[in-house]
Amino acid sequence: MLIQEICLTWNKKDRGVKYARIRTQFPLAYSLEGFLPDGEVGVNYLSFYQRGTKFIDSIQDIEQYLEKDLLERGFHKSQVQREVIQRIRLMKKHRFQSYPSVLDLNLVNLSICSCKEGYEVVFFYDEQRSGVPLRQGHNKDYNNPQSLFYRRDCLNETAFVLRQGQYGRVSWNERRRDFDTGEWYYQMHIYNLFYLEKLLKEDVFLKCKPDFEYKQMAVLY
Repeated sequence: MLIQEICLTWNKKDRGVKYARIRTQFPLAYSLEGFLPDGEVGVNYLSFYQRGTKFIDSIQDIEQYLEKDLLERGFHKSQVQREVIQRIRLMKKHRFQSYPSVLDLNLVNLSICSCKEGYEVVFFYDEQRSGVPLRQGHNKDYNNPQSLFYRRDCLNETAFVLRQGQYGRVSWNERRRDFDTGEWYYQMHIYNLFYLEKLLKEDVFLKCKPDFEYKQMAVLY
């Protein structure tokens, strides 16, 4: 299975109608850049930031904004350069990951397990790792004492089941508070999932539309 996890982040000044319209143009899938997973599951992690009318990836964000921020905090130029290089190196290392099994995945608000038909993709609300608003609704494991969701009032439902050759997309958003400044910021998350026995092309997520789409898009204030 191939998974592409995409996160877009923006702050309060980019909440308005003008910038919301621009977000509707944000790409929902990207090329895998030649990634060949070694294991049952390959995951491509991508992070982007909206800066006014532009979208930049996490590496561009570090190059353009981190240096200035650290200098304003009193860091020496040599310290800033080392920090920038180290963060970029870590991001590049983390961008493509392989896992022996879907059981080894630790995706936020998403679980995947093998089933008779293929892979069952479940969306659930994780209060420890997610922002607001709280997602409530159908909990398929409410009466299952073997489940972590036993008697819990939270959303926990099957988004779709992927069979061989099928492509699914899960989208959700949230509002979070910065631990340092206390200010609100906002995120949109996209999971693209393709059940393939082997990687055919690096543009596999771009050349066709998903067979299934599951959305949990709330109004964020």
